[in-house]
Amino acid sequence: MPRTTRGNSAHAFKEFGFLPVDSTTEAEIMLGCVNEKLIESLKNKEAAAMRRIMYTNHRRMLVMEEKVLRDLEKFEKRAADRDYDKKKALAEVQSLLDKAIAKSKKKDNENAYLQKEVDQLRKKLETTATAGYKMSAEYKSNLHMYGAKSLKAAIKMTKEWLVDDHSEIDPDEFDRYLRKRRAVDLATQKVKVTNHGGVGSQPAGSLDN
Repeated sequence: MPRTTRGNSAHAFKEFGFLPVDSTTEAEIMLGCVNEKLIESLKNKEAAAMRRIMYTNHRRMLVMEEKVLRDLEKFEKRAADRDYDKKKALAEVQSLLDKAIAKSKKKDNENAYLQKEVDQLRKKLETTATAGYKMSAEYKSNLHMYGAKSLKAAIKMTKEWLVDDHSEIDPDEFDRYLRKRRAVDLATQKVKVTNHGGVGSQPAGSLDN
């Protein structure tokens, strides 16, 4: 008589030292194996899903870190641009200041040169006016006929004429200059008149009188 499934199962269980079981227990064992495989498959799927989640989270973190780095680079670039703009603005201000200083120095040099020209012109005018007056007949006539007082008045008139025509001349400086020059000229003229003997050989007083 051929063996049944139950007999085979019972024989197999006997061979392995298990107690004989009925068909219901064998079905449960088979179902348990299926359940274990299903559980293992579910675990594998769960592990795969967790790996995908971890990978996704990791990718998301990388993307966020990359975005943070890009934002940081943009911020640093903007900060560098602002620093550059500040330095550029400071450089422009410094350049304008240097140009203003150079222009001021140039202007000062020009003013000094112009002042020197004015001084030379003043001296030339004073010398020319004095020499012209001394060479005039009026000067000799006043010196011999009226003495130093008349000479002083004539020189004063000459000075006023010169200052009126040339506003850049300082009257006070011109007057002091003429006083010194006239004192020397009068002393020289007095010696000449005394040696030759003539009217008005003794000038009446100095220029400061």
